[in-house]
Amino acid sequence: MAAIVSIQGVSKTYKQNSFVALDRVDLDIERGEIFALLGQNGAGKTTLISIICGIVTTSSGRVVVDGHDIHRDFRAARAKIGLVPQELSTDAFETVWSTVAFSRGLFGKRANPAYLEKVLRALSLWDKRDSKIMQLSGGMKRRVMIAKALSHEPRLLFLDEP
Repeated sequence: MAAIVSIQGVSKTYKQNSFVALDRVDLDIERGEIFALLGQNGAGKTTLISIICGIVTTSSGRVVVDGHDIHRDFRAARAKIGLVPQELSTDAFETVWSTVAFSRGLFGKRANPAYLEKVLRALSLWDKRDSKIMQLSGGMKRRVMIAKALSHEPRLLFLDEP
């Protein structure tokens, strides 16, 4: 089975303080596999996820996502990934529906109300689709973040949890 994510010799050293966050990481995540990164604070989990998602650049090494190199073919690679960051980042005055639909548009995807309905129903958010984000509980806000990450139909989903 082909890897959906292939990480080869990835290192990250932050120049400002010479901190080595990752040191020659090699990892393959197979298609259909559920995978978790566990470790103590400062172990590099978020750094690795951020590299895969194109938020942080590597110091060395190579990452391929669903056959696309994250540097040479970054648009195609990023289109395959849904990221749920640690921090909640939504407009509190927008509705659930508009927030999720907007996220889909950021990836150049055409409107697909049926798909978004399916996502919101799966996350038990359909009844809240017209609610403003600020009216939701913390758990529901987290589910909205997951819906945003799924809105463009990615092949991978990363949940960066504290």
